[in-house]
Amino acid sequence: MSPLGTELKRLRVNNKWTQAFAAREIGIQQSYLSKLENGQFTPSAEVVEKLELCYGKSCLNNYLPSKPPINTSTKKMLVISLALFITGLVIWMCATYEIFYPETYFTYQAKSGDFLAFNVSQQYQGERFIEGDVTYQIVGERKISRIENRFLIVSSSLSILLSIVTGIFSKNAFVTKIY
Repeated sequence: MSPLGTELKRLRVNNKWTQAFAAREIGIQQSYLSKLENGQFTPSAEVVEKLELCYGKSCLNNYLPSKPPINTSTKKMLVISLALFITGLVIWMCATYEIFYPETYFTYQAKSGDFLAFNVSQQYQGERFIEGDVTYQIVGERKISRIENRFLIVSSSLSILLSIVTGIFSKNAFVTKIY
C-alpha cells in the first residue's frame, strides 16, 4: 500500500465513512477509490482537487504527487515570442503604409513669364498651392521604391519568423516538461 493510499484510508475511517459513501462525497467511483487506497493508481490532477476539497488540503499535502513546476524560462520564451511577433507586425505595417519613409513624391511647377520653379514634396498639397507670392501647380506624382522600406519589410519578416520558431520551441519544451 502506498503512503497516499494509507492516508486516504485513514481519513475515510476517521470520518466513519464507508468506501461507497466516501467515493460519492469525493465524486469518483468506488472502484477507483479502492484502487487509490490500495496504491494501484496515482490520482489525476482533477481527482487531487476533489480529494483536497473532500478531506482538506492540509491533510494530504505530504502524500499527493507534486504538480510539475511551471518553467519560468518557458514562460519567458513565450512572452519573447509574442513580443517578436507583435514587433514584426508593427514594423511591417509601418513599411507597408509608408509611415517612416514615404514612397510617393509630388512634383509642383510654378511658371510666370521667364520664371520657372519646381517643388518636389512628399506631401500632397492639392492641385494648386501658394507659397509666398508664387502659385504652384501639380505636374506629376511618382512612386520611388525606398530601400529603407525594403529593409523594414525584411526585418519584420525575420522577426515574425523568429517569433514562430521561438514559440514552437517553447511550446515543445513546455509539453515535454509536463509529461
